[in-house]
Amino acid sequence: MADDHVTGEGQFGEAHPHAGLETVTFMLDGTMADAGGRLAQGDVEWMTAGSGIVHSEDTQVSTGMRLFQLWLVLPERDRNMAPRVQILRRDEMPVHRGDGFETTVYSGCSAEIIASTKNAVPVTLVEIRLEPGAEFEQVLPSSYNGFVVVIAGEIEAGAGATALTTDKVGWTNPLATGGESAMRLKAGENGARVLLYAGQPQNIHVVAQGPFIAGSKEELAGYYAAYRQGKFPNAGEMRPV
Repeated sequence: MADDHVTGEGQFGEAHPHAGLETVTFMLDGTMADAGGRLAQGDVEWMTAGSGIVHSEDTQVSTGMRLFQLWLVLPERDRNMAPRVQILRRDEMPVHRGDGFETTVYSGCSAEIIASTKNAVPVTLVEIRLEPGAEFEQVLPSSYNGFVVVIAGEIEAGAGATALTTDKVGWTNPLATGGESAMRLKAGENGARVLLYAGQPQNIHVVAQGPFIAGSKEELAGYYAAYRQGKFPNAGEMRPV
C-alpha cells in the first residue's frame, strides 16, 4: 500500500496503466481531480483494472493532499475481467453507530450494516472513529488477513491489547479456515481514527512487473503489448463525476 502525501497543490503524477489487479484509493485529506471527476476527503475510488485500464489523466491535487492506495490481487478467474470503476462517496456510505464509536462501511460489513460495493475478492474496509476510552469490535471471517492503520490518536488492538499510535500499523493473521473471529479496539484518552482493511487470502502464484500483476511472464507480455497498441480504456471515461 502506498501512502502519498503532498505539501503543495498542482499536478500529481502522470497517466499510467494497470492490469490484473484492483486499486483502492482512500482520500485521507484534501482533494484530487482528474479527467474523470473529483475525489474529496473520505471518498474512495475502487478501480478494477482487470484486462487493462489507464487512469490518473491530468491529475491535480490540493495542498496537503494525502491518500492511501492499496493493491489487491484478483483471483485467477477474474484477472482479465472487464475493467470497472466504483466511486464510494463518504456521505453515501452506510454507517454503524454505537456507544462512543462511528464506523463508515466502504466494503464488506460491520455488524448488520452492509456496503453495496462490488468485490471480486471478499474485502472489508471500514473507517472507525472512537471517542476517548471507547471500545469497538469488528467481526471478520477467521480466514482473513488484515491490518489496521491509526490515522489519529491511539488504540489498544487485538487479544493482546497491542498499543498503536498515529501512523502505526498492526497486522492480523488468519486463525482458521472457517468460522468467525473478532478484532477488538479500544481508544486512548484522546480518542482515535482508524482504518481497518481485511480480506480473503488468494494463495496464488503471481508475477508482477511495474503496474501489472499476472499469472505468468507470457501474460505480462500480453498486457504490455495491449497497452502499447492502445487497447486499454481510460478510467476517466468510466468514472461518474
